Amino acid sequence: MEVRNFINGRFINSLSKKTIPVLNPANQKIVGSIEEALDDEINLAYDAARQAFDKRILLDMNAQEKSRMMRAIAAKLREKKDEGGKILSQENGKTVAQCIGEFEGAANTFDFYAGLTDKIEHKLIPSGNDTQNSVVLEPFGISLQIVPWNYPVSIFSGMVAQNLIVGNTIIIKPPELCPISSNFYGKIFEEVGVPEGLINIVHGYGEVTGRKLVQHPEVDYIVFTGSPEVASEILKLTSDRIIPTHFELGGKSAAIIYPDANIDNAVDSTLKGIFRPNAGQICVAMSRVIVHPKIKDEYMTKLIAKTKELKIGPGENEDSEVTPLISPQQLKRVSNYVKSGIQSGASVAIGGEEVEIGEGNFYQPTIFDNVKTDATIAQEEIFGPVTTVFDFNDEEEAIQIANSTKYGLASGVFTADDQKAKWTADRIQAGIIWQNDWFVDGVNLPGGGYKRSGYGRDGGVDGIYSHGQTKRISKRLY
Repeated sequence: MEVRNFINGRFINSLSKKTIPVLNPANQKIVGSIEEALDDEINLAYDAARQAFDKRILLDMNAQEKSRMMRAIAAKLREKKDEGGKILSQENGKTVAQCIGEFEGAANTFDFYAGLTDKIEHKLIPSGNDTQNSVVLEPFGISLQIVPWNYPVSIFSGMVAQNLIVGNTIIIKPPELCPISSNFYGKIFEEVGVPEGLINIVHGYGEVTGRKLVQHPEVDYIVFTGSPEVASEILKLTSDRIIPTHFELGGKSAAIIYPDANIDNAVDSTLKGIFRPNAGQICVAMSRVIVHPKIKDEYMTKLIAKTKELKIGPGENEDSEVTPLISPQQLKRVSNYVKSGIQSGASVAIGGEEVEIGEGNFYQPTIFDNVKTDATIAQEEIFGPVTTVFDFNDEEEAIQIANSTKYGLASGVFTADDQKAKWTADRIQAGIIWQNDWFVDGVNLPGGGYKRSGYGRDGGVDGIYSHGQTKRISKRLY
């Protein structure tokens, strides 16, 4: 597998002569390594992206040609999904099936946006008989994109596809914890013949390479998915230059379960929402459950029983349902949060301990009950297989609990009453509301955060307009 940086349409030999080892979260064995990009590589990437933008390669590209290029990328992603999925599983920890599905989902994203290249319409705004005013969508310039480690292949595709539509040239930094699978994109771009400089892949540690990329004088726009703390640092580093940013940040997503809900459905959605998807390492995980006392006992009894049946194991095992955390540091972070929850007076209904499976970073699926709304485990993103349960007496209290954190990424409502569901959705402060399920998604649907969960939208047509800027052109008619 290619381990070099991809700059100006080709993989280049390392200038820094430094490499980053990549470990398998299930056993701490070295999967491989990736070459680190430092000042020289970063300057080359920005030079290539600037030249491609100044030549207007994307802006002048025929819409059908751009569509064919993106569909070719999608086809190659499907062609390489089995090989890529195995590598992603080894470096990221998810099951092979999940990782193959991530490549398939990435292909679907490119296909969807390929169908929109000739459908972005400009506006004509009337303002009088003697004037004509048009509004057009234009790119920012060079788009720096920083990808997180939990879903690196799918988020890579979303960032790149949407920015290609708008016309931004791209420098993208995959996560240092699982970067190897991202280089499949470089191979694909070579094979498809993506013009030089349009998309450049540079690898490195966030604190070093990421910081250098953000501080580079040629950056025009920054797209970041990750923690609010890092987003805040990016804003500080770019505040003097007023760099536009697009952030999808953390979440503390809550599900409200009303007395008339289908309890079995709510239980299955909880398992899917917090334990099965990457061991809770997802920003929209169901990390809070707000359940009415009338049904709480039945809900908790069934949830605990099914949680006990979950199989913990490495991603290479087909029957694994709770896979490892990405790193020993993440394992320690989750463990410390659980200790904090116990100290706050919350009770552990199930779980609460690390799992010894070889040298892997495994943690038990954990459910907290009797949680105070101001407890650390109720307020901060744990990013692991841990959820917290709260009681409520009426709808207003349920809304108050749901909105009691600084986050607002996703949420859910479980009820047979559509009117009550709409009333609830209208009042929850979050960018995504699901009803009677968790992860009701599609590439044609927008998503994004409220409050400290970020701003900007990804997905669907909304995502395109979120990654560009509008220009008004007015003239007087004579």
